[in-house]
Amino acid sequence: MKANSARRQTKNVQMTVFYSLVIFSLNCASFHKGAHSVSPVAGTQWNLPLPDNTPFPMTWIPAGTFTMGSPATEQGRKADESPQTTVTLTKGYWLGTTEVTIGQWKAVTGHSLRDKVLQLLNDETLDDFDGKKMKERDFMHFDKNNPDKIMANEDDGLPMYFVSWNEAMEFCKKLTEQERAHGRLPAGYEYTLPTEAQWEYACRAGTIGPTYSDGSLDNIAWYVKNSFIGYTGKGLGNPPAGPRDVGAKLPNKWGMQDILGNNWEWCRDWYGPYPGGSVTDPTGPINGTYRVNRGGSFGSGAFDERSANRAKNPPNETSAYRGFRVAMCVVQR
Repeated sequence: MKANSARRQTKNVQMTVFYSLVIFSLNCASFHKGAHSVSPVAGTQWNLPLPDNTPFPMTWIPAGTFTMGSPATEQGRKADESPQTTVTLTKGYWLGTTEVTIGQWKAVTGHSLRDKVLQLLNDETLDDFDGKKMKERDFMHFDKNNPDKIMANEDDGLPMYFVSWNEAMEFCKKLTEQERAHGRLPAGYEYTLPTEAQWEYACRAGTIGPTYSDGSLDNIAWYVKNSFIGYTGKGLGNPPAGPRDVGAKLPNKWGMQDILGNNWEWCRDWYGPYPGGSVTDPTGPINGTYRVNRGGSFGSGAFDERSANRAKNPPNETSAYRGFRVAMCVVQR
């Protein structure tokens, strides 16, 4: 009898442990399911869930008004930074805390940087470059048989490069479809490239000077004067340099990192002149030849690393010096 009683007690303990583990597992599954169904909340940071738990932090940028462009007295300014224009952005938005990384690109697209470069070098498509029909590798003078000649390092923490404007927008479209399917995208919002106004507003973060820092440019940006220092691995140029891991430099007061330097960043707008006066929620010209990119790169001089500096390139062109940053904002048409 005592033996039977002991066996029953042992069995009861085993069943209790079993059911406790089942309940615990169900609760964990419910918790994780709930965690992944949470939507972004205006005014707070959003950590976009990606496959393989790859981090993708996005910072909230509040609505506001700022002066776009540079004054005539700013050293290094260019003519296309005027006339200065008062811009009001009526809706807040989220912007990637850093440039899209190689790791984030792989998590969303399933392809590596090397995959991307090999695709570029073997693409026989004739695209329009400055009014001429050419293969991109010929336009950029790339050697089809030597991908390593045009590549720097390939680590996951580096900003993704060799991405055209068209491909950056496709990446954003894929994110939008993915997040909408998971119920995490607020109604009326999309993932996209920031407008030029959204980019400069977020870069300035309330400042009015050439950069968002009163201190040394070395503290906030990788550019031609410092990007080779301590650089190891595959590099471009002489001395060898390349993109550096995102997040190593000081952020602006809204938390943006590498928004100056490291890699140029595509914006959504066609390139065109500023209107001057006051505008609300501008989206740039309705058509054009070039797309805007901003921020400078590891190969750029100090004057390119200014908040107001502008660059333009064909939307189907890729470069080791150019990447992108993702915005989540009200759908723009």
